[in-house]
Amino acid sequence: MVISVVNQKGGVAKTTTAINLAAGLAIEGYKVLLIDADPQSNTTQVFIHPEVELEPEKTLFNVLMKFASLPTVVRPTEQTNLAFVPSHIRLSSADLELAQALDNRSARLKRAVDEIEGNYDHIIIDNPPSLGLLTINSFVASDALIIPVSTAFFALTGLVQLQETIAMVKQTNLNPSLRILGVLCTFADYTNVSKDVEAQLRSFFGDLVFQTVIPRNVSLEEAHSRHTHIFNRAPRSGGALAYKALVQEVIKR
Repeated sequence: MVISVVNQKGGVAKTTTAINLAAGLAIEGYKVLLIDADPQSNTTQVFIHPEVELEPEKTLFNVLMKFASLPTVVRPTEQTNLAFVPSHIRLSSADLELAQALDNRSARLKRAVDEIEGNYDHIIIDNPPSLGLLTINSFVASDALIIPVSTAFFALTGLVQLQETIAMVKQTNLNPSLRILGVLCTFADYTNVSKDVEAQLRSFFGDLVFQTVIPRNVSLEEAHSRHTHIFNRAPRSGGALAYKALVQEVIKR
């Protein structure tokens, strides 16, 4: 299954979710590919130290520009069963360059993923905080979406636009079978605001909201700074237990 982690609002734990979901599935024995489709390259910086200069020729940028095939830019990680495709700051120009393309510019990532999908049980795509052509490419390439939503004030901002974009992708036959796998409550701290936002999400999305709630947990940030995932950094932390539960929900869905 190809799963995109998406929300055009930043700061909702998209990257944290993509990394730890991918790592958790790998630990469960599934063969997983994690694709960094965000020009900010935060996922990439977890697996490749920021001081290491990464050439765009060895990243997703060259794949989308049709200069390289996806298998040539896949990299191993220290986690068994988990490989990843790095991003590059040059990916920030991809929307402009794809807009000028004459071919089916919305399906370039799908064509690339189709080449290797059979090699993996799950492909997880971390997306930028926008609804441009990069994200549309991920929608077209994906079977399902996970939408992390921070349980904070203004958390629901942009969700209507996101739903409209999903509907557009389905109705224009770019990907008519695309579905929301689940909505994930993140940064929960059990204040009244956090509880109210979670209640609103469950009222609006119903069973689409995962039972698992990701708490505000310092160990999750520490794992990033140590260039690893939460199960390696702090396997008994609240963050690790929450993402372990999320992995089980995703498997069941």
